[in-house]
Amino acid sequence: MSLVVKNLAFSFNNNLLIKDLNLEIEKNEVGLIAGDSGIGKSTLLNIISGLMKPDIGSIVCNEITLNDKNIFVAPEKRNIGYVFQDFALFPHIDAERNIKYAISKDFNDFYDEVVSNLRLNNHINKMPHELSGGQKQRVALARAILMRPSLLLLDEPFSNLDSKNIISSQKLIMGIIQKLNIPCVLVTHDTNQLEILKISKTINLN
Repeated sequence: MSLVVKNLAFSFNNNLLIKDLNLEIEKNEVGLIAGDSGIGKSTLLNIISGLMKPDIGSIVCNEITLNDKNIFVAPEKRNIGYVFQDFALFPHIDAERNIKYAISKDFNDFYDEVVSNLRLNNHINKMPHELSGGQKQRVALARAILMRPSLLLLDEPFSNLDSKNIISSQKLIMGIIQKLNIPCVLVTHDTNQLEILKISKTINLN
């Protein structure tokens, strides 16, 4: 599996945020998206996920075209695990049901291991409003992992975590990437947090 983005461009309110972007991330690789705040890092993840449409360009994942001038695959059909910066948890269901919302059938047996590794055992019956920022972040990460994605997108996934949880989360992410042979795209403002994740490529949007 690999992610290939070619000649991508995106504008908003007549401002060109992304211009002629090319990106290729192979399976088991982590690509880091770097750049100043407001430069378009989260926008790029939204485009890859299908939540936003580029002006031009193509996106291919696992040799399946997700986006080009004639093709647009809906977000829910892309099989992409996405950890949003604001977590995007469902407020009306508890943490366990949030995690299991899109769980892959063959990953049911992996649920306990993921929850344990992310130190969520004592929080799965809590509603989102009862969780801390770090707990919400870990619930969102567990949900993305357990859907058995073909691609993992992470938008500031460690910003609310303490050092112990950062390390355990990164170990789990690297393990999942290797287990599933998938690429990962990461946005973070603090590269000093990346103690475990092995960055293969860095794309600077400045």
